[in-house]
Amino acid sequence: MRAEILRARSGFNTLAVLLLAGFVPVIVLTSDDTLGRMTSLDAETAAGLLFAPVAWTFVVAAFAGAFGVTREFYYGSMGRTVVQVGFARAFVGKVLAAMVVGLILTAGLTLLWCGVVAVVMSVNGLTFAPSPAVFRTALGALPATALGSVFGAAVGWIVGNYYAAAALVLAGPIAFELALLGTAPDVARFLPGLSLAALASPQNHPVLLPPGGGLAVALAWALALTTGAWIVGRRRFA
Repeated sequence: MRAEILRARSGFNTLAVLLLAGFVPVIVLTSDDTLGRMTSLDAETAAGLLFAPVAWTFVVAAFAGAFGVTREFYYGSMGRTVVQVGFARAFVGKVLAAMVVGLILTAGLTLLWCGVVAVVMSVNGLTFAPSPAVFRTALGALPATALGSVFGAAVGWIVGNYYAAAALVLAGPIAFELALLGTAPDVARFLPGLSLAALASPQNHPVLLPPGGGLAVALAWALALTTGAWIVGRRRFA
């Protein structure tokens, strides 16, 4: 686990993950008309809507979790790692390291995004003050990030390919699931990404499951993906 955390914060890989961490909430923020409505909203409502993209930091955690696994497949070193430490230790170590990295990223991005929200609100003549919606989003993003890390690592073990895993964990929630939410919300909100987003109760997507329901669905997805990853990984290195 210590080795995986060291690897996650070493070299240009760290810079790529940090850039992605800042890019994801910007994509979510600009995907609707939130910015155009600022002048017609009160400060509390505006703060909740502007802070809602923090609910999607699990996407970055999922990418980091998948990257920690698929990077070794990409460079052909996974077989050596499994021989040296054993499959079980490699599997668990990568998942736990991904969770630590994801939680640190989310905590840092939450603080950074407070500054972004304050600037945007100031430009629109509003003053930023943390509202209950802001606190719900910030607190809900933490368990979503932890589970998102598990999702990402599991996808990495199952797919075993860097590009395919990256496409699944990045484009899946932001592109496919969000698009489906607009056309078939009763189906989309039970998908893995949107169940994680529901934990933070983002005000810009009120049709998501309540946090309790989102947690139950997300845990079911985590169990299914982790079980599948364990089976696939065991068979691959049997």
